[in-house]
Amino acid sequence: MKRIKFLLIAIVLIAAYSCFDDPVEQEQIDYTPAREAALLAEYIDTLEERDYNVDTAAVGIYYVIAETGEGAYVQVGDSIGIEYTGFIPENGYVFDTSAKHYVNGLWKFRYIPGEGLIPGFEAALSLLNEGTEGLFIIPSGMAYGATGSGAIPPYTTIAFQIKLVAIYE
Repeated sequence: MKRIKFLLIAIVLIAAYSCFDDPVEQEQIDYTPAREAALLAEYIDTLEERDYNVDTAAVGIYYVIAETGEGAYVQVGDSIGIEYTGFIPENGYVFDTSAKHYVNGLWKFRYIPGEGLIPGFEAALSLLNEGTEGLFIIPSGMAYGATGSGAIPPYTTIAFQIKLVAIYE
């Protein structure tokens, strides 16, 4: 009797599945530096059209300061606490956020360049003083480059919304 029920369920599932159309093949994207440059320019233009003051750091990252803080800027060796969300501007995909990993969404660590952070994120941190919040747009050359990383494809500009909550003594 159990075999008959199993067989009937299997037949119903196969019949139901056969009613669905074949899945649409996703467009194959050719990730290239030229594609990235065009998308980055489009994103920056969109921000400027919306009256955001987009600035450029000497190292080649772009940023918009949403809230200006007070006090000293982050220095090498400082213990800091930040809140962040990383996403791909092209499609809004959030690939990381401090809210997923840390108590109250606050990541506390010692700022030492060259120890695990991508260069663009390090550059972003150097532009912050306590209380500052901003959007930091990081081209792939300052992020994951030609190889990408996990859900981040090759030659993909990424962005971080970062707030420097505290510099600890």
